[in-house]
Amino acid sequence: MDHQHWPRSQHELAAGPIKVRVPTVDHVFNAMDPAPLDERSLNGAVADWIEEWAEDLGRDKPLAIEVHVTTDSQSGHRDIVARGLHNHFDYRAWQSDRQLTKLWREGRISLVVGLAALTVFTTLSHLIGASGNPVLDVVHEGVAVLGWVSMWKPVQIFLYEWWPIRRERATCRRLAEADVRIVVS
Repeated sequence: MDHQHWPRSQHELAAGPIKVRVPTVDHVFNAMDPAPLDERSLNGAVADWIEEWAEDLGRDKPLAIEVHVTTDSQSGHRDIVARGLHNHFDYRAWQSDRQLTKLWREGRISLVVGLAALTVFTTLSHLIGASGNPVLDVVHEGVAVLGWVSMWKPVQIFLYEWWPIRRERATCRRLAEADVRIVVS
């Protein structure tokens, strides 16, 4: 990847298609993958570059990807690049969807455990009650705090953790349908 051509501002970022500059079409794909070119996985740096750029673009306009190559020796591979990009991001969308499903399941289990712990600790706190004994007061307050802390994980999941996964899934779905062009520089 040619780092000299990174977008420098939000305006430059949103000005046109997502641009990837590589020496040849082969550099779009993972060089360590022994499979034929049309079955190879994407180069991790290229995939990350495209996904990060797409996340910064608005959600309302369709995406386009321009792959700039310095040599046109593999002009027959233009469809392979488009298929490779679409397949990669379709798979990433599926992975994100699966990750979100697992997170919701973990959230539901955490919620049940958290509510049970909250009930037990709150009941225990009430049984201890407030007294004139400073040691029992500390235990009373500590047990009450433990009850509320037990709700930390489900609250974290249901309020915060699912947003980035959902955003990634939406971005990958958009990239799986993006228009892909090869430009010879």
